[in-house]
Amino acid sequence: MQEWPLIIFTLLIQLSVGSTIFTTFTLIYGADNLNVQEKWRVAIPAMMLAFIAGALGLMTSTAHLGYPLNAFHALSHISSSWLSREIVFASLYLGMLGLTTLIALVSKRIVTAFMVIASLLGVIDLFCMSAIYVHSSVATWMHFNTYVMFYTTVLSLGAIVAVWRISRCPWLPWQLARRLAVVCGGILIAATLVRLLEQPLYLAYLHNVSTDAVTFPHQPLVAFAQSGTFRLIAWVILTIGTAVTACSLQTHRIGRGLLATGGILVLLAEIMLRFSFFTIN
Repeated sequence: MQEWPLIIFTLLIQLSVGSTIFTTFTLIYGADNLNVQEKWRVAIPAMMLAFIAGALGLMTSTAHLGYPLNAFHALSHISSSWLSREIVFASLYLGMLGLTTLIALVSKRIVTAFMVIASLLGVIDLFCMSAIYVHSSVATWMHFNTYVMFYTTVLSLGAIVAVWRISRCPWLPWQLARRLAVVCGGILIAATLVRLLEQPLYLAYLHNVSTDAVTFPHQPLVAFAQSGTFRLIAWVILTIGTAVTACSLQTHRIGRGLLATGGILVLLAEIMLRFSFFTIN
């Protein structure tokens, strides 16, 4: 397996964007209930996590290029290359997130407008990232499923980070914390259901793909068929992880043990599904 850098890169960037989006949502949703200091306390750990994950993701992506300086050559085709666009928007996203985080650390206040801009840049970056694979010649990637997978991963990981952060802030107004946790849990459940419901469409598409659709030396359709059991286990783990995370929200306080267990299961499932996605030999 030669694609571990891509697995790590895509998951770290999606974790970063998800954390940024949900942190921004928390700041906007709680604008009337939180003062400047409370906003800073609830947001800064998640912002730092998002920046570190994004920076590590970009660093990992250079390993896939073979020679790090090739990243500069990739930028020369921004008008025609989704890879070039992805590099540009990933850099803009991380730059805006880094600037916002630095301002927050120095001034002890969060510029919500900058977080909104960072979130939008992250969403665009994820579109470019997805388009790289959708517009490739690999049959198992050339489907709307790629967009669904990448964006729902953002929502799933971002929701778990947000619930984790809420659970670590016992000083938050109870009603606000409860509403935020329930919304995040609902988004996690919805993202999982969307992925499961979209799978029959994806499988029907693959069933109708010609067996001649092979990109030598790769055989994505063969690899996909051979990993059926592995994918099924990943889907089961994802479903259980989502259910356990949802159960952590049923008590007066967020059950941290259940939340940690559910989050680990969801992350494990995401890694397994991404491994299957990139296995094309």
